[in-house]
Amino acid sequence: MQLNRPSTSLWGWVAHRLVANYWFLAICAVIAAPLAFAASVALDRHYLSGWLIAHDLAPVATSDTAKEVASVIAGIDAAFITLYFSISLIVLTIAAGNLGVRLIDRWLGRKLVRVSIAGLSFSLIFAVLTLAAIDADAPLAQTPLATFSITLLLLAVNVAMLAVALHDLGRTMFVDKAIDALAGDAIAGVGAIAGRAPFSGSFAQTVAAPRGGYVEGVDLDLLVDGLAGHDGAVRICVAPGQHVLEGEPLARFERALTSPEAVKKALPIGPFRSDRQGAVFQIRLIVEVAARALSPAVNDFYTALAAADALAEIMLRHRDSWVDPGQVAVSADHPRFELPGQDFRGLFGDPLAAFRQAAADYPAVSIRMIDNYGRVMRGVDQTSGSARLVSYLEDAARALRDHAEGRAQTERDRTDIRTAFAQAVEAGG
Repeated sequence: MQLNRPSTSLWGWVAHRLVANYWFLAICAVIAAPLAFAASVALDRHYLSGWLIAHDLAPVATSDTAKEVASVIAGIDAAFITLYFSISLIVLTIAAGNLGVRLIDRWLGRKLVRVSIAGLSFSLIFAVLTLAAIDADAPLAQTPLATFSITLLLLAVNVAMLAVALHDLGRTMFVDKAIDALAGDAIAGVGAIAGRAPFSGSFAQTVAAPRGGYVEGVDLDLLVDGLAGHDGAVRICVAPGQHVLEGEPLARFERALTSPEAVKKALPIGPFRSDRQGAVFQIRLIVEVAARALSPAVNDFYTALAAADALAEIMLRHRDSWVDPGQVAVSADHPRFELPGQDFRGLFGDPLAAFRQAAADYPAVSIRMIDNYGRVMRGVDQTSGSARLVSYLEDAARALRDHAEGRAQTERDRTDIRTAFAQAVEAGG
């Protein structure tokens, strides 16, 4: 499954929580190692050990040597897994302190991290079992030579994999890489949104949230299947990433349902924000990284500049989700489903306001973001041509200009901020 894609169903959320973690593959490896060992030993006893000796391919001359080497390999594997755990904790602690604790979930879900710890776990268990199976006083023909050879091969693979894994852990603290990955995932999560006049009639039924938490996604396909014989307008009252309290409305229906359980399954609620909520989480996480970078404890405004550039790219790619005032967002594929809060303003309104608040004390960052607004306005004007979206972006740039100008310490900074805004408006016009 794609771990960086939004989860739109209850089962998708459960599968993500089960698979995208540090221990799932490791447990699978620990279970698989004895099974692989048993199969290898069985083959050794039938013909592999004798075949290796007959063809002069035995990796050792005596059983005692095999025992000693297996003991050394088991010790090396134990040292490797200890080293990897130790460095992982150090790197994640430093990175979380500098960049944000919510990135940890993404890092622990990385395929290379999970494969590395699973491989080390498998090798350790396999090596220990091999050590236990070798009798130092037995004839060489009774020694599981093929199993011992596999242990040697796994050690060679682990040495190479450990170098790759440690390099990857070191790159974990390279914040620009994390920002680029977040931007890529946010862009990949673009949905087909259209706008139309909202339903003006009365709703016959409201489905309430069974518990409090954060909406993990909206599974429209499940809703469409579950409401195949149900006509009338449907309004999804919540958006991915939105916090709901128990009893608050999840969806409203023009015509009453016989059973609301399918609706609740299509709108899974999790206990906290997570990467499975898609672009809404990833955009906010980029802003969080920027805000933390601009804090006095970190004071890294170049990271904030990278975040501003990423936000500009994401906004441009989500330009088609703009819905004019007075209209409501609907699914382009299923127009009867109203999706308030899932349009451009719902996605970017709060994050852009938070970015403005964090960047206002830093003229260089404010100027960069104002310039990015102008670039996005120019891109929007050349493609969709939505005058309302251009006006919205201009208002956001103006709010940032006013806030930053009021916080600027020198007249030179204020002049630069005003000039950046004038150029941005000219570019967008």
